Amino acid sequence: MDAAAASARGKPFARFEIYRDFGAVEALWRDFEKTAALTPYQRFDFLRLWQEQIGAKEGVAPIISVAFDANSEPLCLLPLGKFTRGPFPVARFLAGKHANYNFGLWKRSAAFARDFVQALFHALAKAEPELAALELHNQPFSWHGAENPLLTFPHQPSPSTGYRLKLGAPGEAVLARQLTSGYRGRIRSKEKKLAKLKGYRYFVAATPEEIQRCMDAFFVQKREYMAAMKIPNPFDEPEVQAFLRAAAKTGVLEIHALECESEILALYATVVDEKRVSTMIGSYTASENSRRSPGIITLSHAVANAAGRGIEIMDLGVGEAEYKFVYCDEKEELFDSFIPLSSAGHALVPLLRAQAGLKRFVKSTPALWRAAKTVRGLLPR
Repeated sequence: MDAAAASARGKPFARFEIYRDFGAVEALWRDFEKTAALTPYQRFDFLRLWQEQIGAKEGVAPIISVAFDANSEPLCLLPLGKFTRGPFPVARFLAGKHANYNFGLWKRSAAFARDFVQALFHALAKAEPELAALELHNQPFSWHGAENPLLTFPHQPSPSTGYRLKLGAPGEAVLARQLTSGYRGRIRSKEKKLAKLKGYRYFVAATPEEIQRCMDAFFVQKREYMAAMKIPNPFDEPEVQAFLRAAAKTGVLEIHALECESEILALYATVVDEKRVSTMIGSYTASENSRRSPGIITLSHAVANAAGRGIEIMDLGVGEAEYKFVYCDEKEELFDSFIPLSSAGHALVPLLRAQAGLKRFVKSTPALWRAAKTVRGLLPR
């Protein structure tokens, strides 16, 4: 733990500290989670597992930044890590591409003006003078009514968009509201055929055996799907497999699955808070049973399950896909922040902004996006 020279005089916070070890910040972080505004992707357990299984092996150094008030109560906690961009060290949210949404932890009863965020970044730059810039991706504008304080700084639209569905009613009513009667009829017809399979059921994995069976099936299904699409499979990386298995085993991931006696037909793994279910990963079988759309059927069950528990929102993550257009009633615009912290950062940030802007342009232009995916499939694995 490092204490930066951030006295109460002239500062919007009394103290600023950087924690480089999860054990040192665990008690503070867990307690702050109970009242702070945050997404499930910034919970201590999720990020600790990611750092242990992936971040440490990739050379990511935690720089968990906390600002305190005069009573030594946390005002905000930014779960950052030191990554590299070529020769430049940059600060990003921990978990990288494995977190759909990045928000930090912010005290709900506090107001965070631009001068607070400016002082926060100044303290970080002073404590970490080698950092070139902040590179912060996929940030929601708000989370459960709490506005993102980083909106006070220059930002730009993220390359991809999130997709979510408002619940707030029994599952059948939500599905009837969102899906056409013809679509629901086709789902019922397909499920009737799957239901003839021995041992057919929808379930939320609860036992160690169920969790292991689901994760084993997920990695096989992803490998088959990626090979068929001729694209690299990130889920074959041992570190990624270890992270996801640990997250499932410890309950950080909640797995919704459809199975029969012979196989797992489809599954979605989610992270959850008191108001929202957020889909992180999913897969479905490549067997003959895939003709019955088990992925869509599983999703319908998962929506009904979340609605039945009083959850307000279910999101299907970030990135475009046809099934998301069908099941979701809201697009969730996200933003990226690229903020220089040093003279090197002033040279680097325009390049980062341009790169992200180009990626968004390609993704929003169907012909270019199809071409990009084709080229990606031709590259060596």
